[in-house]
Amino acid sequence: MVELYLAKLETPWGVFSVKFHRHGIHELFFPGKNFDDSPRRPLPWPGLAAELQRYFDGEPVLFEGYPLDMSCYPPFTRRLLEAVQRIPYGKTYAYREMAEQAGSPKAWRAAGQALKANRHPLLVPCHRVILSGGCCGGFSGPAGWKEALLKLEGALPGGS
Repeated sequence: MVELYLAKLETPWGVFSVKFHRHGIHELFFPGKNFDDSPRRPLPWPGLAAELQRYFDGEPVLFEGYPLDMSCYPPFTRRLLEAVQRIPYGKTYAYREMAEQAGSPKAWRAAGQALKANRHPLLVPCHRVILSGGCCGGFSGPAGWKEALLKLEGALPGGS
């Protein structure tokens, strides 16, 4: 079993927590999640804090080059998350489109369930996947965050 460490990243939108190991980022948590049991270590990818800062300042950020621990995901979920990583800043795609890009065009409902399992929000921008009719749909993050992130990116009216 790999030992997980914890790092805290301060942003204009709150303090994010990152659980990681030497091979990659295991999970990114929205502000409000407290951990007392994980040993703290500096994040070995210091650029992530600066990129989060720029992102929340409204700048387009790709979040590339950070090793993500995608272990424990079933093959469809992994393909889907890899496809979601390619969604550009400020753009949205429908669940149906993402299921198709993941190689399972009829699995759009399964795509929604798979995105709930995303342990790397923002780094794998699942908030950019919406319903075919243009409504935001579900989100595994805190209430209101999906809409706020899409507005920040200019993908919803009222954004930057």
